[in-house]
Parts: sequence; C-alpha cells; structure tokens
Amino acid sequence: MLVNKIIVSRESVESNEPYEVVLANIEFLNILFSELVHDSEVSSEALKSYFVDYYLAQVENGGFAQFVYNSRLNENVLKLVHSGLEAMGAKQHLSVYEQSIELLDRLGNEGVDVFLSSELFGDNPERDLLNLNNNAFFDVQQGEDLVEFNARWLKQHPDLQVIEQEEMAAFVDTVVAQIPDLAERQQRVRDAEPRYSKLIRALCEQAGQTLDRITAGDPTFEYQGERYLAWHFITDKGHHYMVELDDRAIMFWGDNDSIVVEIAC
Repeated sequence: MLVNKIIVSRESVESNEPYEVVLANIEFLNILFSELVHDSEVSSEALKSYFVDYYLAQVENGGFAQFVYNSRLNENVLKLVHSGLEAMGAKQHLSVYEQSIELLDRLGNEGVDVFLSSELFGDNPERDLLNLNNNAFFDVQQGEDLVEFNARWLKQHPDLQVIEQEEMAAFVDTVVAQIPDLAERQQRVRDAEPRYSKLIRALCEQAGQTLDRITAGDPTFEYQGERYLAWHFITDKGHHYMVELDDRAIMFWGDNDSIVVEIAC
C-alpha cells in the first residue's frame, strides 16, 4: 500500500465548516487517482469517507437510482458505503441504505440490466422502483446529517494524518515516486487516449513544450476557407489549439493564427 493514512490539510481540520475536512480527503484522493495511484493502494478508511460522500451527493441529486446508475453497481463501492455508514455510527442511514439495496433484489438481474442500459430520465419504472426510499433518506438526513457524521469520524480517526497545505504537493510527489510500474501505467493511459489527444502530445513534443491539459473542442474553427474541429489545450507556454487536416496536424498559438509546429499524421 502506498498510503495507509487518511491525509488532510491542517486548515481543513481547524475549519468550523464540517465539509472542509471531508472535501480535503476527497481532493487528496482525487489527486492521487489522477497520478495513476490505484484505489487498492490507498487507505480503505479514507475510501469509506470518500464514497459515503459520493453516495450522499448522488442521492441528493437524483435519488438512490442515480447512485446505482453512476456507480454501475461496483461491488467495492457498495461495500465501502455500507462499512462507512456503519463506522460513522450513522445507524438510521445504514438502515435506509440496506433497505434500498434490497430493492435491487426486487428488481432482479434482468431488471437491473435494463435499468443500467436505460437513459435514466423520462419514463423509467426501474428507476422509480429504486427510488422508493428517497423520502426516508431525506427524512433521516434532517436529523443524521452525513456531512457532520463523516467529518466527526474523520477528525477522530486514529489513522488521520494532518499535513500543512504547502506540503501537500511534495507529499504527493513522494507517493507517486513509489509507484512500482509508473511508466507502464502511463503508457497504458496514453495507448487508450483518443486520436486527437495523441496528436496534441506529439505536437507538444515536437515543439519542445509540456502539455498541461486539453480544455475543449471547437467545431466552428475555420482554416483556409474550410471548417474544422479545433482542440484547445494548455502547455507550459500558454494556450494553443490543434487542427487535424487530411495528412497533417497543426499546432497554433491560441491568441493568433501563427503556426507553432506541424507533423504528418
């Protein structure tokens, strides 16, 4: 395991807003995930808080059905929510959650498959069945606020490790440096990237620039009298965009039509 502690900032622990410490745990884990750390390599206790908050957000936004739909019934997520509610002492929420899980049995395997392949919105009897306990959830939330339960549990947890905000980046770098097969993970991600992303990376390499992020696609871009799909992206040198023609990809500066570099494709 790369991280066996719950990592949060000192500011979040000292804040009077309960959600700050919950959010700090979420943000730290999201950073690790973006750096290709696997969920099996971080604290399961941190994941309990992470997914209890995910469950809360999903149900508040679209009911238990949305939680099922967006989690795709990931077994590990379901278990972490259950064990998280139990560990936090949210007994009423745990009871409602267990009753909602039982609705999946009523739906049956075929009904679940139909639901997961549906559009979620509109006429959807499977969704409506899964949402039967929504009112019970919101009634319980009035007296058993999951944000408060989650925050209190985190702050009292023996595995909690508090780090100064300015030390977070260095701490993440230390964790990433311990990933045994980082190069292989990065290559798998690159191999799975869409064509436009691979072309942008190749253009940045040719230009000697470091890609930060791809921001948006623009289907209205015109070049030499023709309309193309342009992809905007940020490098260490600023904003750029890329256009793929029949036999080449072109990297432009973002603030004018000047070509930075082009490659055959």
